[in-house]
Formats: sequence, C-alpha cells, structure tokens
Amino acid sequence: MVSARQLEILSTVIEVGTTARAAELLGVSQPAVSNMIRHTEDLVGFPLFMREHGRLTPTKEALHIAQEAQHLFMQQNRIDNIIDELRGGTIGRLSVIATPSVGHGILPRILGQFIKTRPKLQLSIELGSQDEIIRKLGSGQADLGLSITPPRHSAVSVREIANGQLMCVCPAEHELALQEVVSISNLNHVSHISYAARTPLGQMIDTLFSERGLERRYFCEVRHTATALEMVRNGLGVALVDSFAVIGSRGENIAARPTKPTLPLKLYGLTSNMFPTTNLTMQFQQFLADYLEPHGGSGPDDGDL
Repeated sequence: MVSARQLEILSTVIEVGTTARAAELLGVSQPAVSNMIRHTEDLVGFPLFMREHGRLTPTKEALHIAQEAQHLFMQQNRIDNIIDELRGGTIGRLSVIATPSVGHGILPRILGQFIKTRPKLQLSIELGSQDEIIRKLGSGQADLGLSITPPRHSAVSVREIANGQLMCVCPAEHELALQEVVSISNLNHVSHISYAARTPLGQMIDTLFSERGLERRYFCEVRHTATALEMVRNGLGVALVDSFAVIGSRGENIAARPTKPTLPLKLYGLTSNMFPTTNLTMQFQQFLADYLEPHGGSGPDDGDL
C-alpha cells in the first residue's frame, strides 16, 4: 500500500520537476527522494516518471495519482486543524451538571467568559443533586460536576477548585445590613431562611450552632442556597448563602455580610473515574479556578449588591 509520505514525495517531485528541489523542500536528501520514487514504482507496478536528460517527466498515471492525493492532503490538513483546536479547547462538547446554587449563580457568568474565545463549543448544562451528579458522571452523560459539598463515592474524583464562605444575605434596608460582620446568633432573632437538617449545609450550620450551645431557628426551610437567595431578593427574610452565588451581583437591593465565626466552604469539581477526563474539561476547571481565585473566600467585592 502506498503511504501518505510516498504520495507527498511524488506530488512534490511532479510540482517542482527535479528530485534535488523536492529534497530541499521536504528537508531530506536527494538520494532518499530518488529511492522513495523507485520504491513507489515497485509498489504500484508501473513507471511514474519518464527519465530524459536528467529530468523527470510524470506519466499520466502519476498525474492522476497526484491529483487524487490532493484530496487526502486536504483531509489531513483538516484533521491537523481539528487536533490543534481540540488541543486548544476551542472546539468540542462540554457537558456540566451542577448543584442549583452553582448553576444559578456563577456558572452562567463564567461560561459566558469561557466561550468568548471558543465560539465553536457545544454546551450541555444541567442542575441536579449530588446523587444525580454522580449518576450522570458514572454513566458518561456528563463531563464535569460542580458542587459546594464534596461527595464520597468511588466513581468520582474530586478536585478543590476555589475557596469560599457562607455569607449572611439580607435586604439592603434590613437591620443586619448595618453590621460589617453578622454574628450567627443574630440569625435566631430575625426572619431566618435556612436549610433542612438532613442537607449537608443544614448539618454544617447545626454543628456550628451546637458548638456554641445554640439551637438553630428559622421560619422557612429550603434545600438549596439558590432558593434561599431568591427568597431574600423578594424581601422574605435573611439567609446564609455561599459566596459563589453572589459574585458579581449588583443593583439587586440586597446586602451580603461575612459571618462571625467564619463559615468556610469550597467549590469542588467532580469527574468520572469510569471515563477519561477530556482536555476541554480540564481546561474549563482551570479557567474556573483562575476566575474565582481573586474572590478566594472574601465574597463580593463590596458590601451592597
């Protein structure tokens, strides 16, 4: 079978007319070109050039082969370009499943920045619980999971992407908005929106209250920080919301304050142990980490959002 390299040498010799010039263009020796031409002729079983007075004149058969080879070269160039784009993360498909607080908060903002230089990307975005994230990753239906609580499951690998904290979020005119730092004990004396005791955030907050001899009190129970934030935006009370959910929020007539004690948390990237992690997925995780690094645990850039 004639190789792509043999076709390249054949086409170059036809184009420039001599083995010496072809060798120069191809970066090989003239004998190597001559030997390759003779070997190709042996393979195909008929002459490819007429040799007269030191020049090579291609036969009709050689011209026909070279013409067909151009299609191969064009396809090869296309494949090379695709490989370059895949290496650079500018094409492909990225499937992300995130918990609601991440999916409603920072994810759309960061994706908007990520695809500015990657207009050919195809995206698939879903919101789900940790169990749904693990199931999607384990079945190969998602490339990346994002969560503020790390799952413990052998099917996924967990990477810490960014540091954050829970912030006390309240209407801008609320009494707690006058404080630079909000003590968690104050939450028991206002209309507190909080998380069910069986949720990871509810368990974390209950532990913190219990260590201080307090019992968490709240008038409204929710499951996700995204829900709590929407209720605060509508003036229903105050809530502890992860700092990632409020990054970049402006002009919403709400305020975010750090707490005393600090309630640290992290954003985690989850990938499947059952399937290879794509280059695009790794690039997006790094982009996400770089984007969030300036916000590391400090919450919004200013007090009022």
